[in-house]
Amino acid sequence: MPDFKDRPESARHEQIFCGQYYDDMGCTGFLGDPSKDRISVLMLGLSDGVALAPIAASTRVASLLAVDLDETALVRSLDSRNRLAAHIDFDSVVADAAHFLVVTPDRYDVIIVDLYTQSAYAPIVFDHEFHQLLKSRLNPLGHVVFNGFGVPMNLDPFNGPTPQAWLAHCLNDSWGDIHYLPHRRNATFIIGPPPLTLLGTAPAVEFLCASDRLFMDIMSLRLRYLIPTVIRHTPLVPPALDFVGIDLEVQKRWMDSLPALSALLPASLKLIKPNDLRVLLDDADACQALQERLLKDKSSLRTTLALLIAGEVNFSERDMSWLADWVVATLENSVEIHPRDWLEGLFPYAYGLITHRTRGDVTKVEGFRRALARLSPSVSLTPSDNEPTSAYADTRKP
Repeated sequence: MPDFKDRPESARHEQIFCGQYYDDMGCTGFLGDPSKDRISVLMLGLSDGVALAPIAASTRVASLLAVDLDETALVRSLDSRNRLAAHIDFDSVVADAAHFLVVTPDRYDVIIVDLYTQSAYAPIVFDHEFHQLLKSRLNPLGHVVFNGFGVPMNLDPFNGPTPQAWLAHCLNDSWGDIHYLPHRRNATFIIGPPPLTLLGTAPAVEFLCASDRLFMDIMSLRLRYLIPTVIRHTPLVPPALDFVGIDLEVQKRWMDSLPALSALLPASLKLIKPNDLRVLLDDADACQALQERLLKDKSSLRTTLALLIAGEVNFSERDMSWLADWVVATLENSVEIHPRDWLEGLFPYAYGLITHRTRGDVTKVEGFRRALARLSPSVSLTPSDNEPTSAYADTRKP
């Protein structure tokens, strides 16, 4: 196995967060015992290593051990591993996750579970005995993090036969109280005490570029308003947990959502099939008008357009910059603001759009810095490139 102990330090200001679901692994630096300046992380499931850089974006992460049964993961993750900062003590092991937990004598501050086969969830993810093994390898005040892929967050993923509802049900049986960060089709479940949200301890200010520093500020506030998992109509038997079956459930839910969305649109823009939503994205004025109506909607559909755009930016060159501009302008001009309504999707998706499309354009980032200050006036943000370093405010929710 190659030795990565002496790898060169990553280039300064290389952008890490680009609007992808694995960006939410940036939460890791805020987890673990809050009294610790340095934490240890165990990652079960390496795959191609896309989550490594977000995990290592915090100087609190001292060590990161990745375990994967597939030895090709070491090759596929090489580029991602080479991006890790020099402060990280990284190692990897080819092993079965459960067997590793049985034989290792070590404990960790954060354990991340991201276990899938080529075509489905790994069955062990839902196993109560596996959950007990995780508990046995966790340090006091530590956290367990599960990546829950499945139904898009705007399609009521904790209601009925969805993988997220089933995983949440199994995790509740093992732990009791779980929360999550939403991102498109992924729920990042976080199990443990309230996370650390002291801005000065998690980011590596001298190491991250401006857009990444603001991402970490946004993450801090999202963790302050971490969403409790409320399951409605838990399925009596496991739903489809393979990717083909999950996609069939997704297609059904998109169809079911169209009448409610069409009711908010002019008759000429009536939605007949899910692909009509992509066509709608070409009409910026109609999209903005729909988004303004959705903002008042208290259902999960309120994030539909933002979620669609967060996905489309990976595949389309269409101009969707109106969303970022609308989010910033609306927050700056709003008299009454409910932070959770924005942080559960609209704000992170819009910020992901500008970090992905503009690679962290400084002028766009500054607009979101101002908007973030409106979401939480008590938060002292990390300094921008042209500001001196200052003290940070503890934003933990009382």
